Amino acid sequence: RTLWPGIYSGETPVATIGSKPANARVPPMSEPFGRYELLKRIAGGGMGEVFLARQPGIQGFEKLLVIKTLLPHLNEDEEFVSMFLDEARIAARLAHPNVVQIYDLGSEQSIYYIAMEYVHGEDIKRIWKQSYHKQQLIPIPPALRMVSDAAAGLGYAHRLADAQGKPLGLVHRDVSPQNILVT
Repeated sequence: RTLWPGIYSGETPVATIGSKPANARVPPMSEPFGRYELLKRIAGGGMGEVFLARQPGIQGFEKLLVIKTLLPHLNEDEEFVSMFLDEARIAARLAHPNVVQIYDLGSEQSIYYIAMEYVHGEDIKRIWKQSYHKQQLIPIPPALRMVSDAAAGLGYAHRLADAQGKPLGLVHRDVSPQNILVT
């Protein structure tokens, strides 16, 4: 699944491959955040923080997801707020097997947030480091699959057009090993 600019990790895991994992139960340590419960901080960057979260429902229903928040001091900066909202609006238009889904955009406790699909996986940088420390190469078939699936998600986003068929000209700004998740 590909994630659009700046969405999670050091800022963003942008692609994952493989099937959707089952939602594992997470310990009930949580902090309320509107209709969500923040379970743990996943990452932070220059614009925001990313949290593993739970969306509780009735009769034991719950869904794990990721909440990206804009840093509190940036909520007052119109330029950063505009970039954050644009990121969410653009990402919400993307519907592809290699693109993480956006569920919600809102403001809670005067902090803007994006709620998105939780994908449990390892980033390629971490996979490479593990392989390096074991003095093993990543086998060619999985390596090709990783690149192919990431390229498929990015290609889809690049070709996306508006309702009149005019290309939107989207280009991902942070394609890097730490921004590609493998499930």
